[in-house]
Amino acid sequence: MDKSFSVIEVLETAWDITKKNFLVIVGYSLVAFVSISILQLITAYLIVSSNLMVNFITLFLVLVVNSMATLGFYKLAFHLIDYEDKEIGMTELIPSWQNISSFISLTLLLGFIVATFNLVYTKLTTIKVFNDFVDIVKDSPAVVEILAAIALILLFIIIMRFMFFPCFIVDDNSTSFQSLRQSRQLTENNLLKIVTVLLLVVGFIALGFLALGVGIIVTYPFTNIVLVVTYRKLVYAYEEEHPDERGEKEEIEQ
Repeated sequence: MDKSFSVIEVLETAWDITKKNFLVIVGYSLVAFVSISILQLITAYLIVSSNLMVNFITLFLVLVVNSMATLGFYKLAFHLIDYEDKEIGMTELIPSWQNISSFISLTLLLGFIVATFNLVYTKLTTIKVFNDFVDIVKDSPAVVEILAAIALILLFIIIMRFMFFPCFIVDDNSTSFQSLRQSRQLTENNLLKIVTVLLLVVGFIALGFLALGVGIIVTYPFTNIVLVVTYRKLVYAYEEEHPDERGEKEEIEQ
């Protein structure tokens, strides 16, 4: 794959890979989607149980299957990029337990952060001064729009800086926090290009939903290929700018 990095080249490369391996990519996505959907239906039935052990095992299985499906797609994408003419077996798409545990730990961390914010907000609503402040904000549409815009910008920045952590987990066998650090380092430069790619990804996914949801079958796998190709381009560029780090990595691998 060409090591230069531009948004047009990323889209062209991703589309070429998707077009050549359309059945494989869409087939994997459908199998993963059906598997997760069936498991979620079973989970919805079992989760009503008052047995804590059953609930724990069920939720754990959901996390494991979701992690395997997500990381398996990344393994498939990397294989199609690095070994275009070589077939891949299903067993090669199964991520290692280290990969799965790293992904699950970050998923749980995200859930913990969201739950913490929700708990803090719930506690604050019991304070009259805070409730009065919320009422004032709600009565001012301009303030609500400004706060919403700030929240979206902050969320966009966080996603932009850490969106490559699954790539590092699969490609570099990185641990959870190591993958976050690597993603942050990788996205320090080329911010404008990364923002452009991320906006295009959001746009493609939106188009997929607008097409009665059917288009998501194509756009979602394609956008993930776009992200993996972007990651590869950024890594090549980073290694060329930091040859010392690449040399250290090769020595460790040997």
